[in-house]
Amino acid sequence: MASAVSEGEQPLGFWRIVAFGSVQLPLGMIGLPIAIYLAPLYSGQLQLSLQLIGLSLILARLSDFVTDPIVGVLSDRWRPRIGRRRIWLIFGALTMMAGVRMLFVPEPGVGIVYFGLAVALVYLGYTLILLPYHAWSAELSSDYHVRTRISSVSQAFSIIGLIGSTLIPAYVLTLEGATSADVMAALSYFIIALLPICAALAFFVVPEPAAPITKAPFKFIGALRMLVANRAFLNVTLLVLIATIGEVFRQTITVFFARDIVGVTNIGIIYFCYFVAALAVMPGWVWLAKRIEKHRALTLALGIVAMTNALMFFVPQGGVAIFTTLFVIKGMCYGAVLMLPHAMVADTADIDTAETLDRQQGLFFAAIAMVQKMGYALGSGLPLLILGAVGYVSAGEDRAEPLLALSISYSVIPCVLVLIAAMMAWRYNLTADRHSAIRAQIDERLALAVGEGPRG
Repeated sequence: MASAVSEGEQPLGFWRIVAFGSVQLPLGMIGLPIAIYLAPLYSGQLQLSLQLIGLSLILARLSDFVTDPIVGVLSDRWRPRIGRRRIWLIFGALTMMAGVRMLFVPEPGVGIVYFGLAVALVYLGYTLILLPYHAWSAELSSDYHVRTRISSVSQAFSIIGLIGSTLIPAYVLTLEGATSADVMAALSYFIIALLPICAALAFFVVPEPAAPITKAPFKFIGALRMLVANRAFLNVTLLVLIATIGEVFRQTITVFFARDIVGVTNIGIIYFCYFVAALAVMPGWVWLAKRIEKHRALTLALGIVAMTNALMFFVPQGGVAIFTTLFVIKGMCYGAVLMLPHAMVADTADIDTAETLDRQQGLFFAAIAMVQKMGYALGSGLPLLILGAVGYVSAGEDRAEPLLALSISYSVIPCVLVLIAAMMAWRYNLTADRHSAIRAQIDERLALAVGEGPRG
């Protein structure tokens, strides 16, 4: 049985959850344009080197390994009156708006240094918003199933943002003479307009629990030992790393597979169907997670993803309908694969709270973010190394051996990795009943601590 709401915790109605989740709407509009339109804009129209663009993207992403733990720990330890989580919405929104304006609407003649700074500013904005935001989401409710609902609504807004980032370019590119610059400029207007509105909604409408009564200083070695000793968190972390590598491995070469193996002419329409399917099925995953536990629902989602990956190997040339069907089935699992691990991380942080009465959700989400970004880096680089080793021609390939390597890289390797992640999800043991006992322990210890006075 799920844990009851802890004493003193404010009720969290549906509209507050919606206001909180809306922050993900403008953020969801950013990633896809960076992946698709950024290189054509800066290399094609601004004449910057592709190699330098790639290097700048890698260096900017590596900077997250410095900023993530700093922001995560600061959001745990710094306690301004305005709220230790919500204050970061101000810093993050301003940083992100400046970064999006710089990156999406560059002036003619800008160089690689400008590009690198703009990308780093956008990534910093992500960190400043999302790490405290995820920590805040874990504190909004102590209830095992309400946390799933919060995560699902946030992810739903992110998917709506992704859908918007496909529809806006689709419309702009119907206009005569439209270029990547026009697409990026149009997207920037929407993002910059929506971000302060959505951030303000969360800031003023959503409650933030009081900071924990403990004020222990942060110690890096102690924090690292605590994270490693938390078996449930370690389980989630490893399965997220493996699943991320597997799925990004596949995503990186989707365009190549769709074009050279299947013969798809418009992958954008298929991606639109993918995200719509993800959004439509999201409530079903919330319902299922409540009925059979989060980790079992996640196991099922990963199992379906692995199956579709395996079946992609058998899609014939011209099998666009089969490819689209499998792609949409995979899309139906997209929300679950992103939503459920975040809800599970929130639960694992309570194991530490039960022992220390501290709430270090910022540290937990910083750690999972760093691992996920490592997965993105490995998943995006490894398939390109494999295809490069077999002499695959990215402009268009028709030779049997490179195409076989492409098929194996797109289907077999991701299938194996995702299956491993599914098996790890099945072994996760922080169930609703166990979590209920942990919350009861927290409430009991907290009542005693409050009675004794502030803790040092």
